Amino acid sequence: MDLDRDRIKTVLREAYRSIKDLLSIDYQISEDSFVSGIDPFLDSNRVSIPVNLHLPSKLYPEMVIEVNLRQKAVFARLANRKIQARINHYLKVL
Repeated sequence: MDLDRDRIKTVLREAYRSIKDLLSIDYQISEDSFVSGIDPFLDSNRVSIPVNLHLPSKLYPEMVIEVNLRQKAVFARLANRKIQARINHYLKVL
């Protein structure tokens, strides 16, 4: 299966920025290091499993972004379900 690597990375960059703006938080990792976390999975062409990338911040250290490589979609996972629903409402349009 041919992966649209550029589109996946664009979706991750937009997810990084939109969550940052929505929650008004600062992350503990840079945008480039977050996006580069997907590279080993893109290089291996294993698209059958969702990929989990950690996106920790001071307020939400448990935040995980689940990436579906087939659909080029992202889904946020947090302990606080209300905030998770709010974030995912915005992320589903990416």
